[in-house]
Amino acid sequence: MSDYQVNIYTWHMEREVKNFPRHFVVTKTPITQESKQWILETLQGRFCIVSSLEVDESPKMMLGFPTEIPAFEDPQEATFYELKWS
Repeated sequence: MSDYQVNIYTWHMEREVKNFPRHFVVTKTPITQESKQWILETLQGRFCIVSSLEVDESPKMMLGFPTEIPAFEDPQEATFYELKWS
């Protein structure tokens, strides 16, 4: 038997949405390949990746260069992401 476990939420539904719904909670920590994989394996809700150009409150926007940051439908998952990756 393999040690790999399938996240049934990832397997059965499209969790990463392409458009940025305004009710999603935007995080401040930029996303990496590692953190995106962590989102897919650990969290269960829907999320999207947005450019800091789309979001005024991003701290990176004040520095003048855009970054990609995740936004989550569930505010608890946004907090969990920030605690893990900030």
